[in-house]
Amino acid sequence: MPAARDLAAYLAVSGLISLATACTILRPAAHYDVVIEGGRVIDPETGLDAVRNVGIRGDMIVRIAERPLKGATVIDAHGLVVAPGFIDIHSHALTTPSMRQQALDGVTTTLELELGSLPVGEAYSLLDREGRPINYGFSVSWSLARMQVMDGLSIDGSTATYQKNVAKPGWREAASREQTSQILALVEQGLDQGGLGIGVMLGYAPATSPEEYVAVNQLAAARGVPTFTHVRYANFAAPGSIFDGLEEFIDVARQTNARMHFCHINSSSWRNIEKVRSLFEAAQAEGLKISTEAYPYGAGSTTIGAARYAPETLDRAGIRAEDIYMTDTGEWVQDVDELAAIRAERPSSIAIFHFLNEADGADQALLKHALLTRDAAIASDGMPYSVDGQVLEGNIWPIPENADAHPRVAGTFARVLGTWVRERGAMTLNEAIRRSTLVPAQIMEPASPSFARKGRLQEGMDADIVVFDFDRIADQSTYEAPYRGSEGVRYLLVTGTPLIWDGQLDLSVLPGRPIRRQPVD
Repeated sequence: MPAARDLAAYLAVSGLISLATACTILRPAAHYDVVIEGGRVIDPETGLDAVRNVGIRGDMIVRIAERPLKGATVIDAHGLVVAPGFIDIHSHALTTPSMRQQALDGVTTTLELELGSLPVGEAYSLLDREGRPINYGFSVSWSLARMQVMDGLSIDGSTATYQKNVAKPGWREAASREQTSQILALVEQGLDQGGLGIGVMLGYAPATSPEEYVAVNQLAAARGVPTFTHVRYANFAAPGSIFDGLEEFIDVARQTNARMHFCHINSSSWRNIEKVRSLFEAAQAEGLKISTEAYPYGAGSTTIGAARYAPETLDRAGIRAEDIYMTDTGEWVQDVDELAAIRAERPSSIAIFHFLNEADGADQALLKHALLTRDAAIASDGMPYSVDGQVLEGNIWPIPENADAHPRVAGTFARVLGTWVRERGAMTLNEAIRRSTLVPAQIMEPASPSFARKGRLQEGMDADIVVFDFDRIADQSTYEAPYRGSEGVRYLLVTGTPLIWDGQLDLSVLPGRPIRRQPVD
């Protein structure tokens, strides 16, 4: 009988163990759509910098853990850096080919803010219909509103309207009180349609009254959105020097309490950057809600018809005619007479203006000053690729070798990481990531709470993620060969969807989403 009792007890215990085992087998294991395994995870907001595993469901980061995670798709990130996707807050290159090139540079969100668009609703609808590889957004274009009111142009949501009409005289003049009211009304409509602030190309319409510039920023302050200013003056010497332009910018920030962003402090300041940086940082310390950005190149790019490059005042800009390279012909301007002829014949042509010698140590130091301006974001100011003067649009890849552009559209972020961090030690890796992710996200948060979920690598944040090889990341694009994409980005996720896998673009997906203005509660 004892043996029988023991057998019964054994069978009972065995049954319980079997039941527990069955329950364990049937219980679903923690499972994720994508797992990024074993990478050096860097989050600029919390300061996390450690080997972790990242679990993603749908478009969200839902788990960051030291223990292994199971996923339907696993990215082996051992030896690689895992960071939030880069946010470019100054790009004019929102075409599909240009955005694919930016993806190879680690960018997951690109924004047209300095110029913006109008009508904003039309601009978003156009990109929504076509799809885009990375996330995108627009400010409301004050410049295009001026063109509509003062030149009678029909505005269709395309930024090409600006380039085609930049040389028209009407929009660059002082507006009447009635015209100013009409301009502001159009800007308000754009904000209602989701514009992420107001783009103010003041330097391209320097005859604008100071009162109008104040009114634009008062409107922005009332609506709780930032403005993005190309300052009125950016010349090397007075009258009309960068110091006059900066003084106006700071004074308006004091008057209006608006959140004001100073576009491209490097190519606005040129050789005056040390003093400009000092004045700008003093205004920040004063408590003004101002921000800025810089890109890691010693040359700028814009339309040759811009007021700043008139032959009669070029000497005050701090460059010579011979420092200007025409992207449409691949030729350098020979002298001021040729410059005048080009401006008259094709004012919308894109030119590259070399204001620093990037091979010179002293000029490198000036550029470093710009990049290290307190809390300056990294931004490209990239222009879209064009071929024979026509913007390259549509589902085109790769970028043709005869395409024209400034190399910054392809290489800005990789150049910062490869040249300025790894090779020159100008800033730490973590600081470069912060300036490429968290800083731009925080600048944009007043425009939309969507940005509170970007620029961070934390549970509950958007799954916009770059995985790169810090030992190899580098820009390949040059002034002579701007079509070359950056190297070293191994994986890129946009809204949780792999867009780059083992260094290769997936041309079958367009996971980019629009980011529109949403009032912050």
